[in-house]
Amino acid sequence: MTAAVETPALAEAVPPRKLVPPLGPVPRVKQPTSAERVLPSGLRVVAVRRPGVPLVELRLRVPFGGTAASHPARGSVLANTMLAGTAEHSQVELAAELQSLGADLSVSSDSDRLIVGGAVLRTGLGALLRLVAEVLETASYPTREVAGERSRLAERLAILRSQPSVLVGEALNSRLYGSHPYARELATPEAVQAVTAAQLRKLHSDRVRPEGSALVLVGDLSPARALDTVEAALGG
Repeated sequence: MTAAVETPALAEAVPPRKLVPPLGPVPRVKQPTSAERVLPSGLRVVAVRRPGVPLVELRLRVPFGGTAASHPARGSVLANTMLAGTAEHSQVELAAELQSLGADLSVSSDSDRLIVGGAVLRTGLGALLRLVAEVLETASYPTREVAGERSRLAERLAILRSQPSVLVGEALNSRLYGSHPYARELATPEAVQAVTAAQLRKLHSDRVRPEGSALVLVGDLSPARALDTVEAALGG
């Protein structure tokens, strides 16, 4: 056998080896300015200054896990109808108030928590927090709105449960978690249709509490003043 001979063209095609440059110093990360306070009600509030855009985003997390078989259905309907009206505003009036502030507000839930999220221009933070307080304290769950949202949610769940990926996910969760609530991420359409407005009002009264809840504000704000604004709106 004859040894392979490297041709000049092949040698030119192979790029020369380059040494990897040494690592530089670890950059120092500037931590944002923040402040934290636990209100007398037990609500923990964290405000973080993040300038750049004159907006403030908020996330309120309320412990909301439950072991009852009906809890996923009731939690889902509650999250979908919490903004359907309060003691002071109807659903349309509440939406108009948010629109006048240039704000958005939403509610969602999972196996562990209820989440209220929103964003608003810096100048409207106090007004948005007052609306959040109104929803948390006096959400009315009108029977008509609950019935309509309940039917829409049941229809969406029926469509989801017809998809193989969802069925596989449920089977996996059942295998992983057994009888634990984590195994029941999605409610059944039948359980959702059985939820009543009265049950939602009781669930809200029992579970939407400040103790153990946490509110985080991030945006173009003064952390100390933001905490005062939160306490004025949600101190109760």
